[in-house]
Amino acid sequence: MKIERKEHLIYKELKQYKGKYIPSQLIGRWQYIYSSSKGKISLIKLLNYLENKKHLWEIYCLEGNLFEDIKRFNSKIEAEKSIKKILLGEKMKCKNCGHKKFSKKEISIRQN
Repeated sequence: MKIERKEHLIYKELKQYKGKYIPSQLIGRWQYIYSSSKGKISLIKLLNYLENKKHLWEIYCLEGNLFEDIKRFNSKIEAEKSIKKILLGEKMKCKNCGHKKFSKKEISIRQN
């Protein structure tokens, strides 16, 4: 798995308006791009999410149709664990009994 860190485009745009009125900053400065042969996932930090002083970490799929929509986490560590499971194909375990869960793709292959 490869990890690339770059300045987020929205953050760059907000810097141009320094000194003028702008709504509170929504995202952190850095965007992390995780990639593998399966695809690419972006990770960003949401600052002061919904003005409740809570920061969240958000992932979304850039390439590979790995999951729909976005996923949010309370910490960067939680988000990175999820990214590794998705990109490296690690099996998730059920919290209750510990048996391995399978992805939708694996289930459809097993049914055919």
